[in-house]
Amino acid sequence: MSIQTKVDQIIKNLGSISIQDFIEISNFDSEGFYNAENDDKISIKGHFITSPEITPLFGYTVCNQFLEKFPNPKKVHLLELGPGNGTLTQDVINFLRSHHISISQITLIEKSIYFQKKLAAKFSNKVNIYESPSQIDQKNDEILFIYSNEFFDAIGSKQFIYKKGAFYEIAITKDQNLYKLIYQHSLLSDFLKEYYCSYDFKDGDILEHSNLIINILEEIKINLNGSFFFSATDYGYKKISKKNSLRLISNHEKVNFFEQFENVDYSFGVNFELINSFFINFKPIISTQKDLINNFLPKQFQNTNNEETLKAIELIKGKKFDDMGGSFYNISFYKK
Repeated sequence: MSIQTKVDQIIKNLGSISIQDFIEISNFDSEGFYNAENDDKISIKGHFITSPEITPLFGYTVCNQFLEKFPNPKKVHLLELGPGNGTLTQDVINFLRSHHISISQITLIEKSIYFQKKLAAKFSNKVNIYESPSQIDQKNDEILFIYSNEFFDAIGSKQFIYKKGAFYEIAITKDQNLYKLIYQHSLLSDFLKEYYCSYDFKDGDILEHSNLIINILEEIKINLNGSFFFSATDYGYKKISKKNSLRLISNHEKVNFFEQFENVDYSFGVNFELINSFFINFKPIISTQKDLINNFLPKQFQNTNNEETLKAIELIKGKKFDDMGGSFYNISFYKK
């Protein structure tokens, strides 16, 4: 059954579907974008490309960021959130092993069944593949190295519009065979006003709120009992933008909402302020991806004259991503 047919059935039965449910079905249903078979997703030939797929230098940079805080690790437990093809983890493995650093465990948190199969084939029996961070098992003598790239932006969010002192949920319905957005009274309105009480919302402002992301952050936080380093890079914002950040990509091209339903990647701008508040006791540092590369790219690549390497470095600094470079951020924090 196609994604559009499933969406239509929900609208027929319930009258509407929330933005979050629509995105979750479109991305992670058995026929959704991240589970559809025979469809290259994250690559030059796929629908979009990420920094690790461009060059291993991104992975080397994240490793260098980790080693600045833990210069002589004895045992490292690798944990990637949303590994996709597994390219970033392979680059991390290669870099750490080249520095004679022992990797005690490799854990991959992947929701997509399609990618779970790819990861199992790529890494054989050497890795733990789980759907949830709650399944992490860190040993007492391990440093947990948690990292991700464009993981949180694929997770669905509810969208609300602020009108006359209340938040109304934005939902999708169908009228005379045409899809349209509607505003519905929400029981979450009072909760949202309290949760985001430090913000001054005006009529027409958009709020994107994801309990799905909050649950993941809580699961991660519960597991931060030993020594760890956390580094997440994503497209997003440092302060709530109060605007719609939903993006649709298919075959490396932007797509309009309702233009097509199959083979579309849906993603939201990530609220780095929310992640920061969750882990505030660890004093997180938020920087642009450009600064991440400038500060932590291994020195042997900073002074190169190799044209291909220089081109790759400029790409992962974000200069060619459709003017999105300034909106790619990294958040990192740790405990020894």
